[in-house]
Amino acid sequence: MNTDLQNASWMPRTGDHTPAEICLGVFSDAAVVQVVTGGAMDVGAEVSALHLATVTVSTQRISAIDGEFEWSWLVEELVGVVHSAHGAWTVFEVPGISDFGVTLPDDRVDEFRHLIDNLPGVRVRHQDGRVDGAAPMLPELAPPPLAPLPAPFASAPFVSAPEPTIVHPVAQPIVQSAPPAALNALAGLHARNISAWFGTHNVLDRVSLDMPAGKVTALIGPSGCGKSTFLRILNRMHEMIPSASMAGHVLLDGHDIYDPERKLTDARREIGMVFQKPNPFPAMSIYDNVLASFRLTGVKASQSVKDETVESCLTKGGLWNEVKDRLRQPGGGLSGGQQQRLCIARALAIKPRVLLMDEPCSALDPTSTRRIEETIIDLAAEVTIVIVTHNMQQAARVSDQCAFFLAEQGTPGVIVEHGPTDAMFASPQDPRTLDYVNGRFG
Repeated sequence: MNTDLQNASWMPRTGDHTPAEICLGVFSDAAVVQVVTGGAMDVGAEVSALHLATVTVSTQRISAIDGEFEWSWLVEELVGVVHSAHGAWTVFEVPGISDFGVTLPDDRVDEFRHLIDNLPGVRVRHQDGRVDGAAPMLPELAPPPLAPLPAPFASAPFVSAPEPTIVHPVAQPIVQSAPPAALNALAGLHARNISAWFGTHNVLDRVSLDMPAGKVTALIGPSGCGKSTFLRILNRMHEMIPSASMAGHVLLDGHDIYDPERKLTDARREIGMVFQKPNPFPAMSIYDNVLASFRLTGVKASQSVKDETVESCLTKGGLWNEVKDRLRQPGGGLSGGQQQRLCIARALAIKPRVLLMDEPCSALDPTSTRRIEETIIDLAAEVTIVIVTHNMQQAARVSDQCAFFLAEQGTPGVIVEHGPTDAMFASPQDPRTLDYVNGRFG
């Protein structure tokens, strides 16, 4: 452990007058997770990764921060923690919420758990039945039940909005013992009457769009019109944001991914995501980065299958020839464009049917941008792609169809016009579309 971190003062981000906290440890390459199978104490429990993050443990709280979002569990509010028996995740139990926690790189799990286990007043439990270092229970005996939880804690890190029309799906279990098989058919994605809120602020209003199978759909429009929010709704990432809510339906092959009968992990597995900023695990090897989704989604595979997956996904991501001789080197040592292609390869590892891309080239040089665009065009033959871009030339180069989003004078974002890309750029039906694609605003 870094002794400098142990002795550093770390001030909370809330701006209050709480005394300075003592930072006990910082853990990069982590992720926020949600239990999606039964209870955390079930040995067969599985978790779904919600967001990559850096985890900080202090004397007063455990925080997970990714630069855009922050989750925080106050030590004084912890009812207890549960360590998985066969995985790298730990769940934090606070009043009203007991299904969220973090997963750590394998080489830092023991260090992290040692810190957590020594936080004052925290009740530590293990899936094998041990409580606070007690001897393991006999296999046939069930672990002790949780004490009844008090009323929900107002400052809990995940908040559901109170709108009565909002969809609040229930996460369902997922048990996966082998890599997902290749799917026979391409999948179309269809949004129906999507509305979205952050608190009481309405950011999208009854947006409907068909995203055809095996095609590239570009979402264009000025900043603040709801494109990225719409994209996050397409694979149920919007609901992980505190105070965020939505209404409407997202259909994958005719089945609503927000149906309570649908598994959350199925949506995340079938609809992958590549973010604006490349986010590989920097200290993890290139090889392990590609397979990170296996660990986070509970997929178990033989070494030969892993090797084949790494080569296949890096090839599809246009990166194999550049890194095949240094697969065990850290992913953080790659250039920005290479890191983004590594993230594409990682997203492809669990064979998604749809790949969402949120401005994947916005921070890249022209050469890297060209390579990613070539990758997008090549991938469209086997996966449906939806891309958000502010680059009109890029939209024209890579997409088969476009949807133009706009939010005017404080109103929620809507789709002004959508259709084949050639027609949208050459002869749009709405004058606002013509003005936007020709650079007159936005």
